[in-house]
Amino acid sequence: MLVAALGGTARADLVDFKFGGQISADIRYRLAGEEVPAPSVVAPYPSQQRLLKYGFSRNENLIKAQLSLTIASKVKAVADVDFVWYGYSDVNDINAETLHEQVDPYRLEAHAAYVDIYHLIPHVDLRIGRQVVVWGSADKFNPTNNLNSQDLSDPILFGKALANQMIRVDYNPWRDIIITAVWVPIFRPAQLPRTAPLALTQVDRPAPVQEEAIRNTLVGLAQAMPPNVVNVYTMQPDPTIENSQFGLRLAGRLLGQDVSLSYYHGRFDIPSPSFTVNKPNGVVDVLVMWPKMDVIGADIAGSIEKLHGLGYWVEGAVFFPQKITYGLYNDTSGGHDPITFTQGANGPDDFRIKIGYPEAMRGTVVPSTPFFKLTAGVDYSFNKFVYGNLQYVHGFIDEFGAGVQSYVPSTKGGLPRVESRIGDYLVVGADLKFFSDALLLRLFGAFKLPHADENDPAHGGEPKFTAVIFPQVAWAVWDATELSVGAFIFLGDRNTKFGDPAAGASEVFAKAKFTY
Repeated sequence: MLVAALGGTARADLVDFKFGGQISADIRYRLAGEEVPAPSVVAPYPSQQRLLKYGFSRNENLIKAQLSLTIASKVKAVADVDFVWYGYSDVNDINAETLHEQVDPYRLEAHAAYVDIYHLIPHVDLRIGRQVVVWGSADKFNPTNNLNSQDLSDPILFGKALANQMIRVDYNPWRDIIITAVWVPIFRPAQLPRTAPLALTQVDRPAPVQEEAIRNTLVGLAQAMPPNVVNVYTMQPDPTIENSQFGLRLAGRLLGQDVSLSYYHGRFDIPSPSFTVNKPNGVVDVLVMWPKMDVIGADIAGSIEKLHGLGYWVEGAVFFPQKITYGLYNDTSGGHDPITFTQGANGPDDFRIKIGYPEAMRGTVVPSTPFFKLTAGVDYSFNKFVYGNLQYVHGFIDEFGAGVQSYVPSTKGGLPRVESRIGDYLVVGADLKFFSDALLLRLFGAFKLPHADENDPAHGGEPKFTAVIFPQVAWAVWDATELSVGAFIFLGDRNTKFGDPAAGASEVFAKAKFTY
């Protein structure tokens, strides 16, 4: 039957069939977070899917199935699918209690569904279908890796990519040189954490504009007339050829090191605020969009034998972003009047709100100024028991654009904090292994380094400590069976990078996993 499904032309003795997967359970408890209602819930009706200050934030069971079929050395077909039960109900009314998908919600997620055709023509391989294309040599923080959007829904699976439908061509003209071209017809946005809506719905958060005077003017306006309801809508790019993505990469070895050059044309996968509409009765609609960008990147990685095999990597990219301005409109009296700004008489920091036509100045959310991201790191196995990893990161995975980033005030009603949008971080980790690798103790952390401009009172005053810590203990209790416990801890005031409520709340977790 399998051979027939592949066209009925392959001999059975040429088909290599592999099947595997995983069964796992994942329970997590949330600590001291700001409450977030479920997207489908209209207050005051609660749901088990609501994120509480203290409460269970994950109660999942997963069945993973992985299938691979290879016909000689010509064709390979791969499928990788997860079936996940959320583990809590989303029953908001009596009708919902009659629907299985709300009493016991579940989802189906495909990580791979593609076909490889080897040597389609001499030196050329083709892959078509749902896939993940990973570029870059750094560990998790890859500024050149932009073809697949990010799955940010689970901080423990940091760096996970979302599969997308793609066409990939690999051309191997000579030795280790490989030229890869990838076309992505339809853009797929990032999967955001469930706390992400707080970045747009918290009324005490400053407007995301670069001009300080305009930002302060809007803060004063929001404090004088705070909204009652904030709705957030998306403006997804149309499925046209103009909105498709493209990437090109040249990779090979130079002096025994792995090197590559790459180019990407597409969009940043995390949305940016672009429009706000004030409506009657204190209702505010916020619209977000995904900025276009072009990225030129390069990386090098290898090991230094004179330093006992010390591994290293350097990966950087220059981003050329689309300019995004902040459109403001007033619909409170039935019109659709633009809210813009004109220069006042008291100098460059004096802006006056202008309502109605003609339009004047808009605030800038993302300037068109190119910006740079970099990751440089080393890792080393001291012996069979101890492994260490150290990275410097300029530009976190969710950071985009030149200029500054505004944070929610440290206390409700307090002053906002502003920092450089592209930050600097130190990522440090270590593994300790015992009992023939049966027991693993792991500790990783990311620490934000202070910027010089943070000493400027206009940028929030003195630098503030903020970090995220990930301790974990994993025990291989039997063949293919693992139990693990740990925590993901956010540190810092709520007006810092990792203390921001939109970043998430600290969690403790317990997991069980069987791989077959």
